[in-house]
Amino acid sequence: MKNRITCSLSVLKVLVLPVFLVVLGLPKSLEAQVIGQNDTLVLDRVVAVVGKYPILQSDIENQLIELKRQGVAIPGDPKCYSLDSLLVSKLLIIQAEIDSVMVTDEDVQRTVDLKMQQFIMEAGSQENLENYFKKPLLEIKQDLFKPQKDQMIAQKMDGEITNKVAVTPSEVQKYFKQIPAAQIPLRPAAMEIREIVLKPEVSEQEITRVQNRLKEFRDRIQKGESFTTLAVLYSEDKGSAPRGGVLGMTPRSQLVPEFAAVAFNLKGNELSRVVKTEYGYHIMQLIDRRGDVINVKHILLSPKPTIEEKMAIRQRLDSIAQFIRENKISFEDAALKYSSAKDTRANGGLLVNTGNPQDPNSQNVNTTWFEPQELSPEVFNAVKNLKVGEISKIIETQDDSNSVVYKILSVKSNKPAHKADLKQDYQYLQSLALNNKKQKELNDWVEKKQQSMYIRIDSDFQGCQFEHKGWVK
Repeated sequence: MKNRITCSLSVLKVLVLPVFLVVLGLPKSLEAQVIGQNDTLVLDRVVAVVGKYPILQSDIENQLIELKRQGVAIPGDPKCYSLDSLLVSKLLIIQAEIDSVMVTDEDVQRTVDLKMQQFIMEAGSQENLENYFKKPLLEIKQDLFKPQKDQMIAQKMDGEITNKVAVTPSEVQKYFKQIPAAQIPLRPAAMEIREIVLKPEVSEQEITRVQNRLKEFRDRIQKGESFTTLAVLYSEDKGSAPRGGVLGMTPRSQLVPEFAAVAFNLKGNELSRVVKTEYGYHIMQLIDRRGDVINVKHILLSPKPTIEEKMAIRQRLDSIAQFIRENKISFEDAALKYSSAKDTRANGGLLVNTGNPQDPNSQNVNTTWFEPQELSPEVFNAVKNLKVGEISKIIETQDDSNSVVYKILSVKSNKPAHKADLKQDYQYLQSLALNNKKQKELNDWVEKKQQSMYIRIDSDFQGCQFEHKGWVK
């Protein structure tokens, strides 16, 4: 938290326990155990010092709340585990200062903004979140900034230490052979899936209707109506509409080129012309710009196909599916010939697992394998009962630009649940072996730094069985 606490080893501070990590996802029972009531106060104190950096009792409590929220299994004494992790983090931050390994405030602010979006969604509204903390959104963001920056610096320094670590095939085999038979991890069932996607055409009349609607909004705003209100009521960008169309500070590289070209030319509170992108049509207004990072609010409308156009696409897709069933064309060739999905068409419709942002530890990322929870609900429901080679019913869904599309799916192959083995799960085992080797590299680095760094541990924690030995001198 950005509390800017000035600490000495003999001074106690009374702090409000920052419970934003609790309210957003923890069970009520756990919330009660950790914070009791909204106004619970925690008597804070310094429990450790690494170099010039103190670690507070509240730091330990806050990290435990976050670890529990993430479902992390904590071995041994939770407070000792948390303190060990914080001690390593401080070592990394100190080394980052020495090596000039830093992160930009823009990157930190962008991460904070993304977290705030998630918090607002889970709280129900910005007003609910502000009422809970009894402070405006800006102050909540300021509270998040410093701990987020420290975390990102420590992670980046960790990467600098371990980024050259690699494993050879022989090391993967050796790692696997050293796993006791009873501890070989279980791999869940997974499948490979092909798709053929068709997108209905949108009429010129519908495009004109959308453009005129946005021009109408533009005129109304210029006459004094609230951009924010119109965005909440009409924008089809589900992410920004609840916030009045506000995107948050975003680097140019993360905006589609057509949008960025107009946004970065806006001045003052100028309203843009109607802008076309792959997502539809927009009007926007500048909020703030800092170099190549910008914050705008926008209203998005997307042209919709008519019922007749949708029916025509379904009939065409049904005919393609029938040709495949009659062996007049293979699924792969049909995908190459007919599918409108650019990312899967060239490889015969085969889906690639690009990962889930909510599950960064997924072992199927950048492979063609999907576990059930990694599939969207509509795709999973369409394929869950299919045999290999069978074709699903036609499903209606949306593509990456939120346009309506129709698709048929087929299971290329299935992999039943099983104990991990080198033949089927080499990439997964390679990842485990690599992480294990990186952890050893980091542990060796920590051991060396402990010997030369000033470290003080409070007597209450000197009996901890730390994962990294050497904290207590």
